[in-house]
Amino acid sequence: MSVRKVVKLGGSVWDTLHPDYFVEWKEWVEAGNELILLHGGGPRLSAYCEAQQIKPAFQNGRRVTTADVLIGATRVLAGEMQTEIVMALGQSDVNAVGLSGVDGQMLIGREMTELGAVGEVETVDVSLIELLVKNRYVPVVTSILSGINGALNCNGDDCAVAVACALQADHFEMITDVPGIRIEGTFRETLTVDAMRRAIESGEIYGGMIPKTEALRSALDGGVALAIIRDGNDPAATGTQIKEGHYERTTSHIWTASH
Repeated sequence: MSVRKVVKLGGSVWDTLHPDYFVEWKEWVEAGNELILLHGGGPRLSAYCEAQQIKPAFQNGRRVTTADVLIGATRVLAGEMQTEIVMALGQSDVNAVGLSGVDGQMLIGREMTELGAVGEVETVDVSLIELLVKNRYVPVVTSILSGINGALNCNGDDCAVAVACALQADHFEMITDVPGIRIEGTFRETLTVDAMRRAIESGEIYGGMIPKTEALRSALDGGVALAIIRDGNDPAATGTQIKEGHYERTTSHIWTASH
């Protein structure tokens, strides 16, 4: 039976992604499984804006997507970066197709006007993705949404979760630039949702890791069976799997009850 996996490839890790991931993905597809990739590109977009002397604007601490930034997002995310990913997959004998949420009206967004051309995913039409995976293609999707007044920029993690849940994926993976989630100085192989919540409250999980762990939890809430964060520089590493259950374990494989 085919297994459906959605992978969110972080923009911060793409330039240093270990080549063994392409081997893994090729073997996954050749085994008859389905693979859907979604990618970010924040660092590339920031570099573009700096080169174009586009000054960042913020509203209540959140970045505003101006018209100039949106042009950059479409050029960098749906253009330059997506082409690189699709080409790299092709060079590894993985047939891939680049898409954005605008293609086939796949991702419809609700505009968050206070942040400019930014949107939240409102509806997902999976028919185009289903057509591609049925014919053994790997869709490579970037987080540009279709909005009432035009294209919208969207948080890459949120977009990936929405697609994974709409597809009822078996696996949801986030590939980042860290080995996993660290609690009390130790990277965990598994972590319960409750333990994750406590670690956020205590400050052990902080900064950019908070939205990533919450994205994993949201995927589980949306019906995805397995949610895991992995190290883009080490595909052999276990990473951290978020679980709904009552037990967790560290990289030493010692099981401990969570309280």
